[in-house]
Amino acid sequence: MQSRLIPSFSFTSAKEALAYYQDVFGASDVYRFSPSAEQAQQFGLPADADLESMTIHAGFSVLGMSFQCADAFRGAPTPSNQVDMILDINGDDPASVQAADAFYDHLQASGKVTIDMPFAPQFWGGKMGHFTDQYGIAWMLHVMPWSQIKDSTAK
Repeated sequence: MQSRLIPSFSFTSAKEALAYYQDVFGASDVYRFSPSAEQAQQFGLPADADLESMTIHAGFSVLGMSFQCADAFRGAPTPSNQVDMILDINGDDPASVQAADAFYDHLQASGKVTIDMPFAPQFWGGKMGHFTDQYGIAWMLHVMPWSQIKDSTAK
């Protein structure tokens, strides 16, 4: 089977969130779609709603990983501490390591995230940091040579 997991976030304004992730996270491959009049009706939006400012589907990439988002049409979004987004970087690839270091430096310099744990070497041999964005989403940046990670699917 071929499959993948793509996290999808709900925001009060996904349009504003996309601008934040572009500025602070260096998000790329950004796209955004506004709801049509028919979709707005399905979501029970007011007839005079500014559809162009709303987002029914959007996406972006951070360090080559895909994320999707939309406006929270089902009510105000609430942060959760149940899930962290782990940006897992292959430490075997020097260019990827350099990109991760630059990413963290940019995050830290932005002043627009809360650094919960500095990006630093860990006892298991990798490097990891934890931060929370302005939307309350928890993130981990993890760098470790993938060649040193035991494949739990191996028999």
